[in-house]
Amino acid sequence: MNSVKRKMIEEICQEKGITITDISYGWIALLKKGNVEKKLSNGNFYLNSRISVELAKDKYSTFELLKYHQIPIFEHQVIFNEGMMKEVEGINRNYECLKNNKKQVIKANQSLQGKEVYVYEKEEEKLQCVKEMFERKIEAVVVTDYREIEYEYRAIFLDGEIIYLYKKQKPYVIGDGKKTINVLIEEKLSYLQEPIPNLDLERVPKKDEKVLVGWKHNLSNGAIPVLVNEEDVYYEEVKEIALKTGKVLGLSFASIDISVTDEKKAYVMEANSNVCIYKFCELMPEGYEIGKRIYEKVIDKMFKEEKVDENRD
Repeated sequence: MNSVKRKMIEEICQEKGITITDISYGWIALLKKGNVEKKLSNGNFYLNSRISVELAKDKYSTFELLKYHQIPIFEHQVIFNEGMMKEVEGINRNYECLKNNKKQVIKANQSLQGKEVYVYEKEEEKLQCVKEMFERKIEAVVVTDYREIEYEYRAIFLDGEIIYLYKKQKPYVIGDGKKTINVLIEEKLSYLQEPIPNLDLERVPKKDEKVLVGWKHNLSNGAIPVLVNEEDVYYEEVKEIALKTGKVLGLSFASIDISVTDEKKAYVMEANSNVCIYKFCELMPEGYEIGKRIYEKVIDKMFKEEKVDENRD
């Protein structure tokens, strides 16, 4: 379990009279209050059903299900790894969706935290990318057309409600007229993992020049969290789409990512049944307290489902 998350949970439990016992070298934490005991495994709260976890993890299944329910989501194509799924009949094993020279995003069907996500424009680069992913034993990849995205919103969904909403900007640096882009990244975004392809890192931006240095909206890859309130023009629309998404997927606790394109349209990007907020807590002002309040609501839900008799051991 992440140390920040563990600290939050310990503080919440102490405040609520819940004891914590670690077993299996800390992999499992037992939370107990009175006669009620709940389990966390590697920090997972286990509020979601198994089928909802599987649906959220599978990007193409999420796409098909949300499209069926007329929830806006980017069009997806899927390519299966024939070497790993020979026994499955009637599935898409062709590469026709890649045979063009338009910019497309290619990602593992079950990727997490922006890993195994790539963007290419040339046909041969895209075909080579998929070939290499399949060689790494990835069972399937999904392909979407690249869109220019203004903001990516993240809605925290719990028990049929949106309990928190913020948005993420692509990573950028501000020039001072003296330092190279590479130096500015090292000073301000040292955790940036994947700069924009072919970015001239040795260029010296002009003073106050804003330079995009990453194309992903993952906080762990340099994106910047931004506070959202009810005055945000997309506040109600994003909340409504996220609520519908969480309910259709049958989720209880999740983060749901919704992108607003440069055409001012909102689309679901993905749903995550394992909610990660440790980077948010680090980067957002008062992020630790916000994260703690989120986890407090989760723990309250865990123990609300059963009557707690504090006179029983």
